[in-house]
Order: sequence, then structure tokens, then C-alpha cells
Amino acid sequence: MFLQLLQPYLLYIALGAGVLSIICLILAISAVASSRRMKRRLLQWKDISSTSDLEDVFASTKQAVKSIQMQMSDVETALSQMHEALQHKVSTPVMQRYNAFAEVGSDLSYSVAFLDDTGDGVVLTSIYGRDDSVTYGKPVHRGDSDYLLTSEEQKVIHSVMHGESPVRVEVKSS
Repeated sequence: MFLQLLQPYLLYIALGAGVLSIICLILAISAVASSRRMKRRLLQWKDISSTSDLEDVFASTKQAVKSIQMQMSDVETALSQMHEALQHKVSTPVMQRYNAFAEVGSDLSYSVAFLDDTGDGVVLTSIYGRDDSVTYGKPVHRGDSDYLLTSEEQKVIHSVMHGESPVRVEVKSS
């Protein structure tokens, strides 16, 4: 009696079962393809690390990143210290030659500024005269000195602090 009730629907049930089997077949093929892709990825991970445990790979990678971060921190500290030290080193000195006295030929007098990036250092000046020559130095702090600076000394200090080349000074008349 149950079969007689189902007999008119048997064709539909068979078609439904066929469609369902085709869907299951497609899902199975998809699952096999996905499994192969996962195996390939796993093999790539195994090539990267000697261990086959992904948790170990993750832990070692995490440890390596921490180590690199510590090294970077040390390098940044050292770089900062070097940068600080470089600011207190003499930058490129600037020398300016000039004729201090009209009766003496050539530019035999000169001023040289040796300053760091903060403008601290010394300016050396040599004045050449026909009868004698005098050399002296003046301490410089932040681009100025407690001693009176000549215009030539001021120009070489300014040149060093602003990265300029000095301006040629004309002959002084005595």
C-alpha cells in the first residue's frame, strides 16, 4: 500500500536522488581539489622549516621577530648616540685669506673657523705684516666670542654656521 502511494512520485524521487548525487559528486571533487591545494601549501611550509609542526614554525618566527626588534632598538640607540656625538664634532672648516695691510702684497693673512653644529669651537687668525706675523685664537660659543671678533673672523664663523663659502675681503688701508 505504501508503494502504491509512492508510485506516481517515484520518477520525481529518482530525479531528485540523481540531482542530489550529482551535487554530492561536485562537492566531493571540490573537496579533493581543496585537499590537494592544502597539501601543496603544507609542503611549502615544510620546505621553509625543518619541522613539520606549524606551531613550532610560528613560535620560531615569532622569536626571530622579537630578536630582530631588539637588534633594531639597539641600532636606533647607537645611531642616536652617534648623531648626538657628531653634532659636537668640527664640521668643514672655512678659511678666508686676505690682505691685512695695504703695503704688504698677496693675501698672506687668514682666518679659519673650526666649529661644531652648535656653533662652538675656535677661530684662528694669522696676521702677516712686513716686519712680523702674529697668530692667535679666540674661543667661539654659539657663533659668538667673549673676545672682540674682526669682520673677517665674523665672516668665516657665519660661513661655517650657514654652510656658505666666505666672501673675499678687500685690502685694508692703514
